[in-house]
Amino acid sequence: MSSLKKALLIYLDDPRTLLRYVSAGGLAALVELTVFCSLFELAGWPLFAANSFAFSIAVVVAFILHKHWTFKSAGSTRKQLLLYLLMQACSGLLNNLLMFVLVIKLSVYAPLSKILQIFIVFFWNFTLCRFVIFLRRAPRH
Repeated sequence: MSSLKKALLIYLDDPRTLLRYVSAGGLAALVELTVFCSLFELAGWPLFAANSFAFSIAVVVAFILHKHWTFKSAGSTRKQLLLYLLMQACSGLLNNLLMFVLVIKLSVYAPLSKILQIFIVFFWNFTLCRFVIFLRRAPRH
């Protein structure tokens, strides 16, 4: 079996979890896009301020949904939140870097850039959530 096929099967070993992740992430992304467009397009906020604030709101929404619905995790909320925030800090840097490249350097329309950026970060986040942050561990005997 090829390495690529093995890597793809990791995402499909539990299709219901992947679908819940996509649904919860989609809702968080919709919240993020709505807040971003409202602040940037309507309120005239600077690009990075609107992007960072929208991202922060989406992080809160996503964590709550992923912990309690997507992964149904009973693990330590404090530990999971710290790991999740660390992951999202890296995602936030990537998020702003992508917006800088797409909007400032390539002159792509900001809302379209936001949509592209959300899709790019998806696989990074799912992988870390599924296999690190909300990993279901076997009970100790």
